[in-house]
Amino acid sequence: MKDLKPKKQHEQLLANADKEKIVQHLRDGQDEAVTIIAVTLARECDLFVHFLRLWRLRVVGLDPQLGSEKYMQNIYVNRSTLYRELIRAKPKAG
Repeated sequence: MKDLKPKKQHEQLLANADKEKIVQHLRDGQDEAVTIIAVTLARECDLFVHFLRLWRLRVVGLDPQLGSEKYMQNIYVNRSTLYRELIRAKPKAG
């Protein structure tokens, strides 16, 4: 990883951390939590190709459905709706 430029190193570190979370959520059967990670990333990306690259870093070697073009398009196209449904709709713990 030291061969990577600083921006790529940072992206890889974030991807590795998210991948650990995704693996745990998949083990626990928490598909909604995986979708929240994907939606959050999609909302940070201005272009679909950036989302594709960054999401693939997170799901390489995991469930093939998560890395499918159809899944990624659905997340990216519907990111605002999914955000409202999954994140805003959750009651706040307090």
